[in-house]
Amino acid sequence: MFREGASLPAVTSDDHAGRSDRTAIPWASLAVLAAGHFAVDSCTGIWPIFKTLAHLDLSRAGLIASVGSMVGNGLQIGFGPLADRGWRKPLLVGGVLLAGAVTLVPLATSYGQMFALVLVTYVGSAAFHPSGTGSAGTLLTTRTGVLVGVFLAGGYAGYALSQGVFSLLYARRPELAASMAAVPIVVAIAIALRVPRAPAGFHAGHQEAQGWAAHGSLLPLFLVQVFSTAINLAVIFLLPDLLLARGAPSFMVHGGGHFALVAGGCLTLLPAGHAADRWGARRVLVAANLVLGLSLAVLLLRHSAAPADLLVVAIFGVGASANNVVAVAEGNRRMPGRASGVSALLMGFPWCIAAAAPMIAGFLADPARGGSPTQALVWLGLAVPLGLIASASLRPVARPQAA
Repeated sequence: MFREGASLPAVTSDDHAGRSDRTAIPWASLAVLAAGHFAVDSCTGIWPIFKTLAHLDLSRAGLIASVGSMVGNGLQIGFGPLADRGWRKPLLVGGVLLAGAVTLVPLATSYGQMFALVLVTYVGSAAFHPSGTGSAGTLLTTRTGVLVGVFLAGGYAGYALSQGVFSLLYARRPELAASMAAVPIVVAIAIALRVPRAPAGFHAGHQEAQGWAAHGSLLPLFLVQVFSTAINLAVIFLLPDLLLARGAPSFMVHGGGHFALVAGGCLTLLPAGHAADRWGARRVLVAANLVLGLSLAVLLLRHSAAPADLLVVAIFGVGASANNVVAVAEGNRRMPGRASGVSALLMGFPWCIAAAAPMIAGFLADPARGGSPTQALVWLGLAVPLGLIASASLRPVARPQAA
């Protein structure tokens, strides 16, 4: 989703100057990388709906999601430089294969087994994302924006469809849902055959991230990512339960709401980036957090569910996705040549911290403690004004002249 560990490599003026005499986009390799992103994110979207279908304890399910995500995203700081040092292709193949572990949760017989499968999936996701983005961005350096855009779209598509496909298979027979493991296996083979290794001598310009947390110009972007990701993960985790409690149609509970949220985010990828280039990151981030807060308020103030709520959920996804894309792109622009470090600081670390949100949400929503999904999201919604304050505090920097 759009998610976790991917960064947007910078495009230099030399790239633009030489665009006319470079080779065409290697679509076959790019398609395989996008398919890998599709396979990985179609797996990372499974746990929130499985815990609802299997009637799991919300507190335990939230703890599993949070710890798994924290560990996985925390490993990105190691996987990024490892990919830059020649291990990119093994990380791509291994990451896709490991991500498929969660498809086996219907076969698990204990919470411990389920946690192990979810943890392996998050580790695979963390291995794949920085490696995948680096591979896509270096297939053709003159078209980095197009390459990374297509790569990200593959992930959004997989994440959007994950819950619906899993629910359909699970409804036929729970064990049948494990057949989704075939997707990452096939895609991993395709990556091994079609994706080239990094060019000889290529390094993504990774530098140690020590001391970056104190870099004043990146701190507001870091905070925006933490707060925005936290509420986004909480909504994704509790959305099936929120819709179910309000009597929503079955298709909304079993993947329809999730699809609307992720599809809304996918539609805003390119527009948000273009708007930030034209009007500045601060304005777009402030607008995105306003959209995020207003749509969440509308969603929580309703007492019943209807198909029209899918539009509200999609608008929420627009705000969350705009925050993610603009923050990471702005970080890359402010610190060119350090894509791996920026990715770790503005995606891996925030996701690691924000991963506590599902655990907190599950605890607050647990009916055994007198909670509800609405009550939990009201409390966690306090992250939105904090994100808005962080967005407004972003200081503009001089923009380079166009080549």
